[in-house]
Amino acid sequence: MVDHSEADPDDQLKTMSFGDHLEELRSRVIRSLMVILIFGVSAFFFQDTLMELITGPHRVAMSQITARQEIQKLQEKISQATDELSGIVEAEAALILKISREDEDWWERWDQFRSSQEASPVVGRMARLIEERLAALDPARSSMRVLGATPERFQQAADQLQLSLGDLPWGGEAAVQDCIDQLNKNSILWKHWSHLSEKSADGSLQDPPPADPQQGVVKPVVRVPDPQTTTTLEQVARLSIVIEQDSAQLSGWRHRAKPLALLSYSEAFFSYVKLSLMLGMVAALPWITYEMWKFIAAGLFDRERKAVRPFLPVAFLLLASGVSFAYLVLIPIGLSFLGGYGDPELLQATFTLKEYLSLVFTLILGMGIVFQLPLAMIFLNRSGIIEVESFRKYRKYAILGAVLMGAMLTPPDVVTQLLMAGPLTLLYEIGIIACTMIGKKKSATE
Repeated sequence: MVDHSEADPDDQLKTMSFGDHLEELRSRVIRSLMVILIFGVSAFFFQDTLMELITGPHRVAMSQITARQEIQKLQEKISQATDELSGIVEAEAALILKISREDEDWWERWDQFRSSQEASPVVGRMARLIEERLAALDPARSSMRVLGATPERFQQAADQLQLSLGDLPWGGEAAVQDCIDQLNKNSILWKHWSHLSEKSADGSLQDPPPADPQQGVVKPVVRVPDPQTTTTLEQVARLSIVIEQDSAQLSGWRHRAKPLALLSYSEAFFSYVKLSLMLGMVAALPWITYEMWKFIAAGLFDRERKAVRPFLPVAFLLLASGVSFAYLVLIPIGLSFLGGYGDPELLQATFTLKEYLSLVFTLILGMGIVFQLPLAMIFLNRSGIIEVESFRKYRKYAILGAVLMGAMLTPPDVVTQLLMAGPLTLLYEIGIIACTMIGKKKSATE
C-alpha cells in the first residue's frame, strides 16, 4: 500500500485533471496577489522614505545638469574677462592702477573719518553729501575703488575651483581646469600691471619731462588715463566679483536639484500608491517565484527539476545586480544626458513625477532582464541552438554593440560610455565561460 500522505506534492499534481490544475493555478495566483498587497500596504506607511529613495537618481541627474550649466556660464564669464584684458595696453593699465592705488589711500582715510563721526548725524550727512558730489564731479575716479583686489579675487576663484576638482559633475573636469588656467593667467597679468604701476610711482619708469625751448623751464607732464581702458578694467574688476562668488558656490552643486513637478491634484497620491505596489511586488518576488516554481515543477521530471533548481538563485543574483546597476549608474547617467539635452536658453525643462516613475520602473525592469544574458546564453547552448564557438566568433560584434549602446545612452564621455558597455561585455564573457564549463561537465558525464 502506498501512503499518499507522505507523497511528494509535485507528484500529486501530475495526477490532477485539467480543472484541478486550473484551480491550483488560481489558488497560487491569489496567494501571490495577497502577498503583494500585504507588502504594498506596508510600504505605503513608509511612503516618504521610499519616495526619497526612488527619486534619488533624479536629484543626482538634476544636480549634474545644473552644475554643468553653471560651469558653462562661469567659463563664459572668465573667457569674457580674459578677452577684455588681452586688448589692454600695458602702459595704460599701469597708469590707471597707479591712480587707483593713490585714490584708494584717500578713500581709506575717508572711510576712517566717516566711521569716527557716526555719532554725529550732522557730520555724517555732510560726509555723505561730499561723497555724492565727488562721485558726480569725477565718477571715473570714484568708481576705480573696485580695481584694488582684482588679482586676489581671480586667485581666490582659482583656488576654489581647484578644491572642487575632486568632486565635479560628469564631464566638467576639462572645463573647470580651463577656467583655473585662465584665472591664473589673468591674476598674473594684473599683478604684472600693478608691479609696473609701483615702479612708475617710484619714478624708475618715468621719462624726464620735456623742456620749453622758449623759456628754458621744465614743464611737468600730466598723463590722462584712457577712458575706454578705465571702463574696461572696471568692468573686468566687477566681473571678478561675480566670478569669485560663482566659484565659491560651485562646491554645493549636489544640493541644488530641481524637484519633480505635479500636473494634477491627484498625481501625487496615485504616484505614491503606484510606488508602494511596485515595491511590494519587488519584495514579494521570492514568494511569487516560489509559487511559480511549485506549479511548473509538477510537470517536470526529476532530472529536469534538478537541472533547473541551481539556476534559480543565479537568476535572482543577476536580477539584483541588474536592478542595482540601473539604479546606481544607468538611471542617473541616462537622466543627466537626456534631461540636459538642448539649449537651456531655448528650452525650459519640467519633469513630472508620473513620467519619472514610469521611466525608472521601465529601466529597472529592462536592466534586470538584460542581466539574465548569461542564463539565456546557457539555455541556447544546452538546447543545441547556438554552440559556444559561435559566441566566441561573434564576440567582437557583441562588444561593438555594447559600446554603441553605451555611446547612445550616456553623455559624450569615455568614462561613462565604459560604465554602460563594460557590464554588458562582462556578462557576455561570463556567459561564454559558463557555457564552456557546463559543456565540459556534460561531456564528462556522457
